Formats: sequence, C-alpha cells, structure tokens
Amino acid sequence: MTKSYENLSVLIVDDDEFQVDFVSDLLTDLGVKKIIAANGGKQGLAAFDSTSVKPDLLLCDIQMPDIDGFEFMSAMRDREFKGGVILMSGQGSRVLHSASLVAQLSRQNFLGNIEKPVSKEALVDKIKNILE
Repeated sequence: MTKSYENLSVLIVDDDEFQVDFVSDLLTDLGVKKIIAANGGKQGLAAFDSTSVKPDLLLCDIQMPDIDGFEFMSAMRDREFKGGVILMSGQGSRVLHSASLVAQLSRQNFLGNIEKPVSKEALVDKIKNILE
C-alpha cells in the first residue's frame, strides 16, 4: 500500500523545542497532517504509549538528557515498533554512524540519519523509503 505525506503519522522526539518546532514545520510543509511532538525521551515514550494509532515514522534525536536515542530505540524494539526510524544529531557523522548501527542491530526499520540542522531535502530523501 502506497502512503502519501498526508496519510503519514509522525512522532518527533527531541529535547530541543526549537528543533521539534522546526522539523514539525518542515513536515507540515510536505503535507504531513498527523504529527506528535515530544520534548525528550520520557515524553516520547509516554506519547507513543498513549496513542492508539502508532506512528508510521519516528524522528528521534540521539543526544537527550533523560533517555537518549539509543535507550529510546531499545524501548521501541521492546514495544515491537514496526514503523520507519530516522535518527537526528548535531554531533557529527561518527555519532550518527554508531547510532545507525544500533538501530539496525535492534531490528528497526532504519531509514537513515540526518545531521542537524535538518533540511527539507534530507527529510524527503529519507521519508521516500517509507512512502513506497
């Protein structure tokens, strides 16, 4: 089944409110209508657990103070999350590479990494894999 941007449900998890708003705006510009934003890992898990329709896509920051992206991925694996995962980081390519290995090892549907600041082009490039 082919999905379009407007049918996509996205959970954004980042401890930086500016990043959450920025990525939400980029997704809205693409036509995404269902966006759940969570400020940090704990809020992200609570949002995931409380929503009846699980998101198709998870955009997760790697470095967060309460629960980092690695712990969050582990929690998503425990919850048998089947949607796509995109990891975001301002920490550079080595951290992103390590995170991508963790996501792949935890059997996530890993769509790729995006360095911050997130660009619309990078989002489109990663999301297209889940739309097909």
